[in-house]
Amino acid sequence: MTLQTVILGTIVILCAALAVYSEWLRPLRYPLTQWTIPLRRLSRKDWGIVTVLLLVVFIQQRLRAEGYLNSGLLLGLILLTLWCGWIRQPIARVSAEGIVINGQFIRWAHIKHYHLTAEGALILTLAQQQVTLCVQHADDLQRLYQHIIAQPNQ
Repeated sequence: MTLQTVILGTIVILCAALAVYSEWLRPLRYPLTQWTIPLRRLSRKDWGIVTVLLLVVFIQQRLRAEGYLNSGLLLGLILLTLWCGWIRQPIARVSAEGIVINGQFIRWAHIKHYHLTAEGALILTLAQQQVTLCVQHADDLQRLYQHIIAQPNQ
């Protein structure tokens, strides 16, 4: 087993663990979700470039007729890239206590200021950072905005 195989295997295992954690384990860490809001994805061009580069490396690996383990690990990495960039839908989870955005739980009381931008994004200002919410549907953004306004601690 070469160093390349060990590194590639470690990357695939870590990516698979992250996928399992983000889809099934992360929702268990936070309060009961009232509703979810689908967020905009990162640029498909970026994910397309990464996927194509991985496919080129995979094809080169197969043409050189190197080991099946490396090819299998590269294929696993390609599938995880497709899952992360093209299949998986990022979401925000709204509960009575707060909102979960990208794995960060923000209590309603911690939001100091909020405003809507012309581009259709909601910017939440916390004590030490700003969080931007870019949603897919304007109705979801309006519903969330109304929910934040209705909170008693604002």
